[in-house]
Amino acid sequence: MATKNYESNFTLEKYECYWEDACLITDEWKDIEDAKKNTPSIVCTEGFLIKKNKYYHTFVMTISDRECGETMVIPSKNIKKMTKLGKKTFYKKDFEYKKYQK
Repeated sequence: MATKNYESNFTLEKYECYWEDACLITDEWKDIEDAKKNTPSIVCTEGFLIKKNKYYHTFVMTISDRECGETMVIPSKNIKKMTKLGKKTFYKKDFEYKKYQK
């Protein structure tokens, strides 16, 4: 039996990334001593890693054929923890609109 040869667009690794973000509070007035207690936030981003270097990591959450949306660029120095969730190969056939019509 012959196996089908599907054309691959690309393979990406998926990560869960915890990182430190600035905290902006604008909705209330407070005592200056209470304001001194504010801290940065820890944020979790889950996405496909498309680029990394010593300065930043770029993740995407939505992919369509060769385009991406919902891109998050995180400064590398802000990353506290990254966990690899797996990897996925995207195939051209997965993005064929007619495939999903009934």
